[in-house]
Amino acid sequence: MGWAITWPLYTVYPISTLLFTSLYLAGPLYWPLILPYYGKMSTLNRKCWRQNTNAMLHTLILCPLLLVAIMTDPDMRALRPLHPHHNTLGYVALCWSLGYFTFTIPWSYYLYCFQGERRATNLALCIHHAVVWIAALTYLLGRTCALYGAVGFAAMEFTNWFFIAHILQQSVRSKWYTLWNANFLVLVVVGVIGMRLVLCTYMLVLFSQDIATFSSDSPVEWALVTFQYVIFIMVVILSWVFIWYGIKDAGLDKVARRKLGLDQPYAKGEL
Repeated sequence: MGWAITWPLYTVYPISTLLFTSLYLAGPLYWPLILPYYGKMSTLNRKCWRQNTNAMLHTLILCPLLLVAIMTDPDMRALRPLHPHHNTLGYVALCWSLGYFTFTIPWSYYLYCFQGERRATNLALCIHHAVVWIAALTYLLGRTCALYGAVGFAAMEFTNWFFIAHILQQSVRSKWYTLWNANFLVLVVVGVIGMRLVLCTYMLVLFSQDIATFSSDSPVEWALVTFQYVIFIMVVILSWVFIWYGIKDAGLDKVARRKLGLDQPYAKGEL
């Protein structure tokens, strides 16, 4: 691949990494001026605020780029190519995303592995970030499975529009938080079920059908396509895991058991 194709990997990617890192490190200088409540947060909450605002910036730019890339590329939509397929806008979008994850992976791993933090991050999220980073890199190097990569990234990140907004409002105890909390939670649930579970599971079925009829004389191409298929499966499974974590954290499993009467102990003599 020449410079005409890969230029975003050598420009957008490092600029994105530098931007997110700089915004995070310089945050203590400018956030107190923008948000007076920032100084009242705990040290961990200030770190999470800067990380979450980075995450919001990342997803607000990524999703429209990928949507336009998909909608303006009829061949990618119609043919669902597993062979190399280049879309410049999609390539730029994933370079932007690769830069964000290059920043956030060390951040989340440091909290989880070295500070023992389990609320701000968790093992499933750490694995998810690593898988997404690898998935983005393999596409940028091989340009295989373009549609599935674009839809997968867009679907996963779109739900963050509502989830991160919910977390940010919660962090600053916004006067709008009580009013909008239920609405954001509904949007998060609908988004996760509709985009991460239904759409991505449907795309996994199509991916499985396409890979069953895939043929190539290149062992490298076979390796990339197979690897990306495995990654797609892992991402879908992790989405179901996140749903379970969310249900447990919200106590919805206990509510369901209570509604179904499954929380009542059996009386003696009952089966």
